[in-house]
Amino acid sequence: MLYSNGMNKTEFTYRIKSILIGIIVWELIFWILTGFLFFLLGIIGSTGAQKIGFSQPENLYLLLLLLPVVGFYFYNLLTSNRLTKGTSSRIQQLVFQPVSSFESFLRFFFYRNAFVLMIFALAQPVYGTRKAAGTIESLELVICLDVSNSMNTKDISPEFSRLQIAKRALNQFINNLHGEKIGVCIFAGGAFVQLPLTSDYSAAKLFVNDIETEMVSNQGTNIDAALMTSMDMFSKDKTSKGIIMVTDGENHEENPSAVLAQLKEKGIKLSVLGIGTTNGGPVPVNPYRPELGYKTNAVGSTVVSRINPSFIRSIATKGGGSALISSDEFPDLSQLLTQINQMKRTKVRDLQFDMKENRYQYPLFLGLLFWLLYLSMNSWNFKFSKKA
Repeated sequence: MLYSNGMNKTEFTYRIKSILIGIIVWELIFWILTGFLFFLLGIIGSTGAQKIGFSQPENLYLLLLLLPVVGFYFYNLLTSNRLTKGTSSRIQQLVFQPVSSFESFLRFFFYRNAFVLMIFALAQPVYGTRKAAGTIESLELVICLDVSNSMNTKDISPEFSRLQIAKRALNQFINNLHGEKIGVCIFAGGAFVQLPLTSDYSAAKLFVNDIETEMVSNQGTNIDAALMTSMDMFSKDKTSKGIIMVTDGENHEENPSAVLAQLKEKGIKLSVLGIGTTNGGPVPVNPYRPELGYKTNAVGSTVVSRINPSFIRSIATKGGGSALISSDEFPDLSQLLTQINQMKRTKVRDLQFDMKENRYQYPLFLGLLFWLLYLSMNSWNFKFSKKA
């Protein structure tokens, strides 16, 4: 079927100027209407909760891709015209297919609108609010970190001490928490609170990074005192509670059986991360001055610190939790995280709150409609009684 103008003259070249004017006029109309719609919705929804906005505004930068799309469209039109204009009218009728500037513009019109409206949908427009119900669940965790001199031993790595590896592991652990309150207790021969319970994970990591063995002058490894201090850190709220103890297991004080029984009675779960190797290593006199050598016993022999896996597993079992023994520079804490995720969360209270209403479905529907129109044009036949 030939496409003809009002003078029954078949067209084999596109009217670039007319198409360009049509595109410019439509862009002006589209963006004026869009601006007016946003202004109108902003006036109607004068409160902050009601005003129109976008939850993913960074996706609006994709609108800049409209420029190369337009450029590529005109490049194709110009290329087609260049091939056609150099031939005679007879050859044009024999070789080339007739074209319609209006049909070409209409195809681009549908494609362009689908493209822009899909981007608006990706930007997630929000307007108005809806009521939503939710609950707050609470879980309290206390990290109980061994800072006895034996934690300065470099038996896992010649570069990093047990304490340095433990702190790195705890930072990784904190990064994987979601909403739990966390506190830090440090212990050696005695124990004290380094950080009370908080939801500020950045602060928790700062406190963990600052921990050193000289913070507790009374040396030793008093598990009993550590657990008693940790228990006192918990709130009186009826929430799920747990202790994550990190130690090499060298207990030099009394048997912690009594305090472990208290933990079980109060429903506080104890999980233990053991850091060190069974071969062990010498304990430096001063971790910052290696030239001072290593600690010795009463007969002058070098003190060798070894992890005590059986003791670690024993206190974890009695505390109702699990033990993880690691001699790795980068301990895998997925087991501890799994246990925490399985701990019963206590529902503190029900909440009613307002959520912004997402309106992405409107531009998405219009975008899909224009896209279907664009695809359908392959089966359309256009007849024009005058110039497009």
